[in-house]
Amino acid sequence: MKFFRLVWKNVFRKKTRAFLTIGSIVLVLVLIVVLVSLLNALSGDAALGTLGATRIVVQHATGLANFMPLAYRQKIEQVPGVIAVAPEIWFGGTYIDQRAQNFFGQLSTDPEVWPVLNADVEIPADQLKAWQSERDAFIAGQQLIDRYHWKLGDRIQIKGSYVLMDLDLVLRGIYKGRDESNIFFHNKYLENSWAGRSSTTGIFFLRVKTPDDVPRVTEAINSMFENSDAPVKAMPEKEFNLQFLEMMGNVKMLVRSISIIVLLTVVLITANTMAMSARERVTEIAVIRALGFRQGQVLALILAEAMVLAILGGIAGVAFAFPFTAVLVEGMKHSPVATFAYNFRVSATTILMALAASVAIGTIAGFVPAIRSSRVRIVDGLRKVV
Repeated sequence: MKFFRLVWKNVFRKKTRAFLTIGSIVLVLVLIVVLVSLLNALSGDAALGTLGATRIVVQHATGLANFMPLAYRQKIEQVPGVIAVAPEIWFGGTYIDQRAQNFFGQLSTDPEVWPVLNADVEIPADQLKAWQSERDAFIAGQQLIDRYHWKLGDRIQIKGSYVLMDLDLVLRGIYKGRDESNIFFHNKYLENSWAGRSSTTGIFFLRVKTPDDVPRVTEAINSMFENSDAPVKAMPEKEFNLQFLEMMGNVKMLVRSISIIVLLTVVLITANTMAMSARERVTEIAVIRALGFRQGQVLALILAEAMVLAILGGIAGVAFAFPFTAVLVEGMKHSPVATFAYNFRVSATTILMALAASVAIGTIAGFVPAIRSSRVRIVDGLRKVV
């Protein structure tokens, strides 16, 4: 700590250069925070909640376009470890118009089982009971309530496209928690649709006792219907969500590649700054060596300057990331990826990762200049004319 004033003074010896270097780190950290948060939103990590590791989705083996017999439910419920099973259908209708900002998830489900499957979601008991007791009732996530300013008792109409019937639903409940971008309504409402008449469903959504049960249960379900007319594919909820991300190509690889490239770029920029700073101070370093500074102290001094520079950039980058993401999310709400905007969150893990990246930038960028400065001989340094 006794050298901190010296480190701080040296960092801002050339103020313009220091602020430009910090600015480059800020831009990179903002970009990384946004990209990682966007990837989490696209992959559905933010929508998993605390019980995501215990949930399984079962779909037709050939894809979501084909439905499965409802009779499968009773057989799945008998698999050891399964707590609850609900058949669900993605309605995919049009609310107000077909603009992207009016698109949200519309799922039919079993209201009696839904609270068990979504025990990590909060909904008032009276609202849950009202929803369960009315065939044309629905519940909506808080984000949708804020978006459309719905109130309890309001009716909405949704025009069917995937399922050819229209919905006329009354809002009876508001839930808070994971993924607040959906509405849920009764499976019974679809009894008169082709899906209801054929006694089929799009997916089975189920919960098991512990995350350790997931591999065994998925294998048991896949084997159970392997030779049937409608074979199934059971998978963890996270894998199910990733299917939609994979439809857009290898987005993960693209995001990671961009992040690595920009990180390497800012490491080179910071290393160049530190190298210039050390080169300009060869005589000064020789003087402090003559005053009694050891090689290790000189190395620590230069390395500390690089780390202070990078950490300041990291803290500022994380701080600027929040208003930037807020603007980005507002833009996403009016784009074709509006659904993902409601799950876009900057997590504590992402912030810690960004701060760790800034420390790594300082360490890597300052290492070589620090080594070279610590090896400057006193006589050579005093003879040096800068």
